[in-house]
Amino acid sequence: MKKIFLILTILATCLFSSDELSIDSLFKKQIGLRSITNLSLLSTGNANSYYIYPNVMVNGDLNVWNDTKQVFLTQTFIYTLTPKFDILVSGGGSYARQEYNNIFTGAYTNKNTLNFDSLWLGFIYTADSIADFVPQITFQTALVQREKSIMQTKNFYFKSQSIQASLRGYSDPVVYSIYTGFGYNAERKFNIARIQYGHSIYFGGDLSIILSPKITLDLGGEQRFQTERKINGIKDSELRSIPTISLGSTYSINADTALSVNANIGGSSAAPDAIFGLTLWKKF
Repeated sequence: MKKIFLILTILATCLFSSDELSIDSLFKKQIGLRSITNLSLLSTGNANSYYIYPNVMVNGDLNVWNDTKQVFLTQTFIYTLTPKFDILVSGGGSYARQEYNNIFTGAYTNKNTLNFDSLWLGFIYTADSIADFVPQITFQTALVQREKSIMQTKNFYFKSQSIQASLRGYSDPVVYSIYTGFGYNAERKFNIARIQYGHSIYFGGDLSIILSPKITLDLGGEQRFQTERKINGIKDSELRSIPTISLGSTYSINADTALSVNANIGGSSAAPDAIFGLTLWKKF
């Protein structure tokens, strides 16, 4: 462990890992505020539209699309109260271009929408190290979610929660983690129907290979399952499998700022085809 912390003490002044907590926040916590700004482009040729925060999930829209492209902007703030406890606030919106065949004319057309998506509040607890691993638990609840189904847009409050447990470590020259989590979604009541989106269970791992003091190569994989959707209590879909793999890189601009690029590729018909992301990390 002494070797790990010695190396990370040097790296933490100029390097961030690929995930939203960073090497610095995991191994060399500093009291204060950190900002994470993420811009993502999601594209898919299946009938679904998605949310990507806090994890990829098929939303409850009952429309059937031919093709969807969504741009998400998410802003997250993490404030470290103590070396073991962080407060997390995250909000975001999206722009979607969704293509479909008009049921009356048969013409191929599109629908463009700009939305506020959600505001989340949570905490991160980092436990004492176990051997060479740092355990961590992240819990979040959705304060408000603005959602659409057919012709109605409605705000929902405290309808979704997410909890994730992870083990993170370092072995020269790799920072790695394994994690598992659960996402809960309460039933939504629209004018047209009562919709249960389904809950999610997932597990995965990621690693960052340190190529130089300023650059990492970031790799990851995740398997997610989303339980069946129900409409007015009647099952409308089967269990969805949403596997993804990711590849990216992080560049440290200076001691307080870093930039990441990454690409996620879906591995099933229920998963989005691809998600391309750009993330800016900032310490204040």
